[in-house]
Amino acid sequence: IEQLAHQIEDEEINLKENPRKYLKRVFQETIYKNLVERSILDYLHYNHYHLPMYAWPGII
Repeated sequence: IEQLAHQIEDEEINLKENPRKYLKRVFQETIYKNLVERSILDYLHYNHYHLPMYAWPGII
């Protein structure tokens, strides 16, 4: 994703849509979205005692 963003910034890729919408669509269509969600949930589960006012197991 980072490399794709650099290519858009350097105008190596010619887009017909808004770059922000394009990156969002690519992110959601790839495995990255699931990996990020899983990573966040794992972090919250492991560190729930540090975040009692924000999240705890079962709230998500």
